[in-house]
Amino acid sequence: MEDMYKLVKDFFSHDFELDDLFDSESIIWIDWREDDEDVVCYFNDMMDEPIDIQTVSNGKSYGDDIVLQKGDKELQIPYSEEKDRDVTIKYFNDFVQPDYEVRWFVESLGNDTLGFTVLSGAEWANLEDEFGADTVRYYFEPINLESNMFNLDMDEVSALLELRENNR
Repeated sequence: MEDMYKLVKDFFSHDFELDDLFDSESIIWIDWREDDEDVVCYFNDMMDEPIDIQTVSNGKSYGDDIVLQKGDKELQIPYSEEKDRDVTIKYFNDFVQPDYEVRWFVESLGNDTLGFTVLSGAEWANLEDEFGADTVRYYFEPINLESNMFNLDMDEVSALLELRENNR
C-alpha cells in the first residue's frame, strides 16, 4: 500500500501529472457491468490485510450474496432486488473502516467506468493534513452509505461536473 500512497502523494505534490495518475496502479477502474465479487477482490488486492470473502445462497434471481469477514466481524452485503456496484462499494468501505478507506476518484465522474483508490485511514488523514481536506476531496471523494456513484442520473452528473468546474 505504501506505493499507492506515494503515487497519490506525488500527485498532490505536483511531482505526478493527472494523466499519469489515471494510468497508475493507484486507481482501480470498475466498469458499471463489473461482477460484484470482482469489485471486492480488486479492493482486497490494494490492502495489506485483505478480508475474507464468501458467497451465500439467497434464493434470489441475481445470485448469491457476498459476505465479508475479518476476525469476529462479519457482514452480508444487504442487496435489495439486485446486486449493485454502489451497494457493494459502500458496504465494503464501511466494513473496512477505520483501517482502510475506499475513495472515489472523482475525475472519472460521468463515465461508465469509475476510478477508486484504497489507502489506510491514516494515509488519507495525512494527505488531508498536508494538502488540505478540500483539495484531497476534490479528487478523491469519501464514500458513505448515502453515496451514489454509478447510480447517478445524467442531471446529477451534469450538476456535479458544473460544481467541480466552478470550484477549480
